[in-house]
Amino acid sequence: MTGIPASFSPIQLHNRLNRPVWIGFRRAVQSGREMVFLCAGTEGTAQVSKNFETFAGQIVREFRINPADVDFVELRFEGDERHWYRWHAQWVGSAPMECRVEPVTGESGRRYLAEVLERTVQAA
Repeated sequence: MTGIPASFSPIQLHNRLNRPVWIGFRRAVQSGREMVFLCAGTEGTAQVSKNFETFAGQIVREFRINPADVDFVELRFEGDERHWYRWHAQWVGSAPMECRVEPVTGESGRRYLAEVLERTVQAA
């Protein structure tokens, strides 16, 4: 559970090898859509990029989130730099399929995500 920013709550999930891992987790509602923020911190076994399908399925089932109404966003750190990624999936029930990720490259998009995350931290 190392390297998870204070703005995230640690949550224990199981990775694709069914091993328990800790990741940073934060939920927000913005413009009527649920946003789930994830951050792996520095724990190698919790890499979101290798475990997204597994993590997303567990989160949707555990929190009873409608997959059609949720956006998953990952925050990664490289040194002091923040990198944002939006995850997309085709859902079959509560199982994500054909998952893909795209970096948020625009300054306005990165600023928007940081503001949504900051607002949810202040409201908590």
